Amino acid sequence: MNQTPFDREACHRALREKVAVLYGDSPQTARMDPRQLFYLELLHRVGMLSAGKHLLDLGAGTSAFGPVAAAMGMQVSIADDFGGGGGVEHGDHAQAGDLNLVRVRELIANWKTRLGIRVIESDILSQPLPLETASVDVVTCINSLEHWHHSTKRLFREIDRVLRPCGYLVLVTPNAANLRKRISALAGRNIWDRLDWWYHDGDPVFRGHVREPIIADLKKIMVWNGFAVVHVCGRNFLGQRSKALGFLPAPLLQRSVALLDWMLRLRPTLCSDIHVIGRKQK
Repeated sequence: MNQTPFDREACHRALREKVAVLYGDSPQTARMDPRQLFYLELLHRVGMLSAGKHLLDLGAGTSAFGPVAAAMGMQVSIADDFGGGGGVEHGDHAQAGDLNLVRVRELIANWKTRLGIRVIESDILSQPLPLETASVDVVTCINSLEHWHHSTKRLFREIDRVLRPCGYLVLVTPNAANLRKRISALAGRNIWDRLDWWYHDGDPVFRGHVREPIIADLKKIMVWNGFAVVHVCGRNFLGQRSKALGFLPAPLLQRSVALLDWMLRLRPTLCSDIHVIGRKQK
């Protein structure tokens, strides 16, 4: 594990100087979202946030995580079908800040021309990754796995193929057994996305959460695919934006979750966000 300090300001600077303008933000005031900053810190932790390293980000949507990594000198490939979710406007419950499809096309074009990002637009669960064998240093899958309807077995074979020996895989998902959901289940309330989203907006394809894992699930997937688990941690970024707790005033919700975060992260199995890093063993 990398023991050198993580340079947060370098990440903010890369966003301001090369990425913010692509999203229509003011470069003068732009600072990275805490979640995306933390994901860059995870790359730093395993020595992958380095110029020339090849990052493959699966199911990235319109996240600035990959573009900032590219602005910091990494070789970046982004794979997604851009069919909805991940910051792409889709359905009646599109979130504030989602981009419409025209704006997404413009953003992707700028990723390619201004940052040199390779964009792979395909169904990554069924199509082979168009990358050379042993050409990638680190693969990230951030808040995407829980949206996939079918087995990931074929995709993980492809991940194993494109990763170099001793390369890293970073899995980030919501936690199906976080503290709030455990309390909700005891109270007899449903812990999944709203029924009307699934029933009315899920035709022909539901883009919400299909199967949220727990930490033990992510570890098992790593082992099944020949990865040694090297790091596990929990955070509560999603808790600060909880739809289930939307009845609370936003400032109160954010302060409450921030206060609990330092305690909950001591027990990652109770956190809203779970992170498991594996290293390819051969």
